[in-house]
Amino acid sequence: MPVVAIVGRPNVGKSTLFNRILGKRKAIVEDVSGVTRDRNYGVGTWVDREFVLVDTGGFDPIAETGIFSLIKKQAMLAIEEADIIIFVLDVRTGVTPVDIEVAQVLRKTAKPMMLAVNKCEGKKRTDEVGEFFSLGMEPIFPISAMHGMGVAELLDHLVERIPEQQIDSSEEFDIRVAVLGRPNTGKSTLINRILGEERLLVSEVPGTTADTVDTIVERDGRRYLFVDTAGLRKKSRIKKDVERLTVMRTVSALERCDVCILLLDTTEGVVDQDVKIAGLAQDRGKCMVLGLNKWDLMEKDDKTFDKMTKNMKDKLFFFPHAPVISMSALTGLRVERIFEVVEAVYEQAGVKIATSTLNSALEDAVERHQPSLVRGRRIRFYYTTQVGTHPPTFLIFTNRPGQIRDNYIKYLENRFREEFGFDGTPIRLRFRRGRERRIFA
Repeated sequence: MPVVAIVGRPNVGKSTLFNRILGKRKAIVEDVSGVTRDRNYGVGTWVDREFVLVDTGGFDPIAETGIFSLIKKQAMLAIEEADIIIFVLDVRTGVTPVDIEVAQVLRKTAKPMMLAVNKCEGKKRTDEVGEFFSLGMEPIFPISAMHGMGVAELLDHLVERIPEQQIDSSEEFDIRVAVLGRPNTGKSTLINRILGEERLLVSEVPGTTADTVDTIVERDGRRYLFVDTAGLRKKSRIKKDVERLTVMRTVSALERCDVCILLLDTTEGVVDQDVKIAGLAQDRGKCMVLGLNKWDLMEKDDKTFDKMTKNMKDKLFFFPHAPVISMSALTGLRVERIFEVVEAVYEQAGVKIATSTLNSALEDAVERHQPSLVRGRRIRFYYTTQVGTHPPTFLIFTNRPGQIRDNYIKYLENRFREEFGFDGTPIRLRFRRGRERRIFA
């Protein structure tokens, strides 16, 4: 699809315009410089034309060190891949020295350009747009990204200028993968390694990724959507609204993914926050792959992996079935295995078991170990059937659906796993009262 990049200095309203064009609040918007750091992608539609819209961080052309130098690098990559650029300015501040510097950088690209002078609420502000002709760049559109004023005219002109291309608007992916973990465990480094380019901003500073960022990877005829998420901090450390939005974004990414990769820092081991993140995935019935990252930094022998896996699964006791990969996102060690393992757990989550086979497994499980009596009365199971996949979900008819103890439910789950696999995916057992179609006592 044609690529449209939104660029400009910090805090001029780029993300607000991005959200306005997409028609949803995909980018985090705060009145604080530097909130948008990575390139953020979305698919925009206007008058039956579709295009990839790229939001960028605040662009400071002279930044050479620190986080803003990395943001500058990401903005330059967005400019290079764009077919057309929307240069956003702020009417309230007028033309600033940084705007002039940005304009000089953009002129050198020889890319088609549109100037969006933002925050033009009211006639007085609109009259002040003339100052921006001094930049020597046209056309200029007075807009209010917050209220939508002038955005339609901007888009009308945009779709006239973007190149005609064959567009695949399906946004269909074979597997959606969310990369989860605490701050600074190497999530962005992992996706960059998979891509073979610096698609995501990488820094030693914890919390560098503030938005969730979608990345499409095509491999062996399969289409994957990788979602890089901000590291989840402890609640006590979530002091700013932007941090709360980051947590909400991460949870949202988790809900729309098929498979989660929980990236763990092997130099630190499993901590409480890792357990909480895994719990979020378990609650939502998501497939899980555990990535032991920074394996290259470990002092190890032939027993290190087994010891660490046991320790990790003791703490992540609700995911004993999750496959484990020891890896290094930095060096690429075993990163390629991710595709194989993700495919395997996704396939397991979609397995459909024949009803007759399920009932045989349930009957065998009950014969091996009867449930405890409830007030001196037996719990009887009559019939079971699979009612869903992703995660696999089974409905069991019984005479006492609300009185089956948790440890027996866990026993039945483990027996189903022994019989049918389900590696890497949670399974759900649901119980309902019934006497119809009694199969066994």
